[in-house]
Amino acid sequence: MPIKTRITTQGFSEYLERLAKAGRDIDVVSDDALREGGEILEAGMITRVPKFSHDLQNSLAVDGPNQDGNFHYIEVGVVKPLNADVARYGNVQEYGSASTPAQPYIRPTLDGDMSKARAEMKKVFVAAEVGIDG
Repeated sequence: MPIKTRITTQGFSEYLERLAKAGRDIDVVSDDALREGGEILEAGMITRVPKFSHDLQNSLAVDGPNQDGNFHYIEVGVVKPLNADVARYGNVQEYGSASTPAQPYIRPTLDGDMSKARAEMKKVFVAAEVGIDG
């Protein structure tokens, strides 16, 4: 079971088209937008993660931006290499087990903070677009 999430620039095609027509470096703007969105999601996970030993909290990070062809993305969550005990603990906290109730930190972050992350990403695209005209 993964204990991370991926955020992409999908849904911002209108801004990307206008930037491309103006000759702006879409890759740079997309990466900047992803960084902004990722910071919000990482902060949300850090706020919500159980802090028993802080090992899981210290394992949360943003990986990227990465690019696969024209597809830009980041991964947010437990993306650092970690020992098996922390990985198991993270999965049990997120999903629960037969003897432990779930204390999710990834899913509530996506539910509660994804709109904030997308709004910050949109600000980056709008700022880049404004730079086209002036």
